[in-house]
Amino acid sequence: MMGSPNDLKKYLTTHFAHFEPALQQEILSIGELVLFPADELLMDIGQRVEVIPLIVDGSVKVFREDDEDHEIFLYYLEPGEACAITLICSERTGYSKIKAIPMEDTTAIILPIAKLDEWMLKYRSWYFFVMDSYQDRFDELLKVVDSVAFRKMDERLIEYLQKSVEANQSSTVHATHQQIALELNSSREVISRLLKKLEQRGVVRVGRNAITLLAPQ
Repeated sequence: MMGSPNDLKKYLTTHFAHFEPALQQEILSIGELVLFPADELLMDIGQRVEVIPLIVDGSVKVFREDDEDHEIFLYYLEPGEACAITLICSERTGYSKIKAIPMEDTTAIILPIAKLDEWMLKYRSWYFFVMDSYQDRFDELLKVVDSVAFRKMDERLIEYLQKSVEANQSSTVHATHQQIALELNSSREVISRLLKKLEQRGVVRVGRNAITLLAPQ
């Protein structure tokens, strides 16, 4: 589903006002506004990277997955952001190393990947946007490494719930225990047991395929 030129201009002004006028004009001339339905795969591992999606509405979950369907959650993309890992992969190999799925109906400005290097040299604001994206995602990945290496599973679970709440702007996370276990590289039994303990402590309320975060941690 494509948006109108007026919608594209509105989103660009709202989330990327720091881009130079000339860069904004180029984006208006070649960019496409596309709606990605919730839960529909936006990017898959091994998929050739041909476009740059700039998120302007909604949220996207980015994660890794192995051949045995084990997943590890990396981070969320929110309005005003682009996936730095996708940008890196497109420069080096041309193929994605991550999976990305919209958590809700999500709108993005789609740009041809060929513009990445050209604009890095041409526009200072684009250069800093890409560099900041790299830095932000590198920091997120360090948190994932620290979490897996040094933190207990209950701490990782709470952090996962907090990030989900912040990304979706809702205190309720709609996911099964099995889905959470896959993303945290754990088992359903462990996640269910930890959620029960958190519920007893008054931290969460557990429902059918839904966990409501009650107390800030």
